[in-house]
Amino acid sequence: MTRDINLIENDLEKLQQQVEEISNRLKTAYENYTVILGETLQQQLVFSVYQICTQEYPKGFLSLSLSQQQELQQEIRELGKKATENLKLGGELLQAMNFEDDDDNDNDNENEQEEEEASSANIFSEQWETFSEGKIIEENQFNEEEFNSEDAVSQLQALTPDSLMAWSQLQEEAIAMILATVSSQANTLLQKMGVLPQELPQEMIEAALQTEGAGSISNRAPGVLHLMLEVERKNQKEKSRKDNNNEVMQLAVVRLRVGELEFAAPTLNTKRREIRTIEQQLQKLQEQHRRLTQERAIAQAELAWRSSWHEDH
Repeated sequence: MTRDINLIENDLEKLQQQVEEISNRLKTAYENYTVILGETLQQQLVFSVYQICTQEYPKGFLSLSLSQQQELQQEIRELGKKATENLKLGGELLQAMNFEDDDDNDNDNENEQEEEEASSANIFSEQWETFSEGKIIEENQFNEEEFNSEDAVSQLQALTPDSLMAWSQLQEEAIAMILATVSSQANTLLQKMGVLPQELPQEMIEAALQTEGAGSISNRAPGVLHLMLEVERKNQKEKSRKDNNNEVMQLAVVRLRVGELEFAAPTLNTKRREIRTIEQQLQKLQEQHRRLTQERAIAQAELAWRSSWHEDH
């Protein structure tokens, strides 16, 4: 038997209070996480470039003059600082997306909720597509105008378990984009300075990073990806069916990933576990919210049916 609609509304109000509390906890957890992530990112970026310059391509690094070596080191540090600033900026922009109560939002069907969640989780899609095509985001900076756009903010106006989970996914999207971008910029710099092989087009390196799969081999150091790429021979004197005029080249490039950074930094890993714990609690609230909104919809439909029903005379 369907419960009284007032009882259902009371349960939804109590649930809303829990969502508001968990929202504050999740925002604080991400704020603390990104601070430590920024520090770890800078350290790992320098270490990854050190590995490439001293262990993978020492001859390329030694071919640089002292001033060029110092310039490379300074620019790498600057890239790390910019990435850290972007982590802070991305967090601040997401924090500014204030949630507003909107009872009408609770009445949306499940398909609409899923569409909103998917849309809000991909606010960065345009920038990410630009990056994946090999076009580096200029100066590693967010497009604040895009981030604060009406469409982006409208996706997160109502504070519900679903919208809060979408907000969390936005955080992860931002972090992934920043790490991928700073990795790409570091590789561009290394190739520009003559440390990485010059014969490989930047687009090929970017494509390999995006579709590493079978071409990657186990990493010997965190933050460094080892790839095996098939490239066309410049000197085609030797022709055989086996090599098909191509040769396999081993390549080592910078590739920063959240999982490796967390593994290398116990404090960061602890903060990640805090976020996961909060998200697990949020998932339970999601289930309760969907059940209660469905129950309310049924109660409202039954009431509407009774109100509109008239016996034939």
